[in-house]
Amino acid sequence: MRPIPARRALAASALAAALTVPLLSASSATADPAASPAPGVADFDDAYYADAEGLTGQPLKDALHGIISSDVTTLTYSEVWDALKVTDRDPADPDSVVLLYTGDSRAADANGGNVGQWNREHVWPQSHGDFGTSPGPGTDLHHLRPSDVQVNSDRGNKDFDAGGTESPRAPGNYTDEDSWEPRDEIKGDIARMAFYMAVRWEGGEGFADLEVNDSTGNGSVPYLGKLSTLLEWHEQDPPSAEEQARNDAVYEDFQGNRNPFVDHPEWVAEIW
Repeated sequence: MRPIPARRALAASALAAALTVPLLSASSATADPAASPAPGVADFDDAYYADAEGLTGQPLKDALHGIISSDVTTLTYSEVWDALKVTDRDPADPDSVVLLYTGDSRAADANGGNVGQWNREHVWPQSHGDFGTSPGPGTDLHHLRPSDVQVNSDRGNKDFDAGGTESPRAPGNYTDEDSWEPRDEIKGDIARMAFYMAVRWEGGEGFADLEVNDSTGNGSVPYLGKLSTLLEWHEQDPPSAEEQARNDAVYEDFQGNRNPFVDHPEWVAEIW
């Protein structure tokens, strides 16, 4: 897919700013990263996020929906394979991808549906809104990640919450009959993917209105929980440089839209 120069310039400027942020001093370590924009986001605020400036609550959610739903390139499900090999490339091994729940590195060409391979994990399960894999929510890169085939099956369509028994195939992840708790390093990432989906997919384009709620065991309804837990994870695990770089890659190379809660973590509290 050909690069979009304006998007590439914005993303490169934001990434450069993120990489030059000094380490926290002892006096600044108590600041809440989830209450501030990510480094380099000012490059997007005057243009991309201009319509959201100064808004809170439902007006902010509505404005963000309009922003991240405009001029978007929608991938097919087969195109997602190659996109994930870029967005989730292992920085230490460009021929591998990093698996979401385990953090393991696996050969990029080991994708498929067999044991030992990786497949396309829908962080917002397809059954929670019955959107399938036709172009739309089921192919939205902002919530699709590489996952070990068996771990993906273990998670299934469970909601997110704390607790349960540790997964033998994904140490650091816990599960019970209706929920999945991911490893600490990605808890905030999971939350921000859920918040993005609840704003991006509001019932248009022939798909269900996806919403986060404070329940588990949501099954086939278009909801994903548990909201109170996701909010805690968002606060505990603010956006990392890797998460910001992935946001840039999805925006600049594939879909042309961004996850606003990676750029502006403080907007989560303004909406939920």
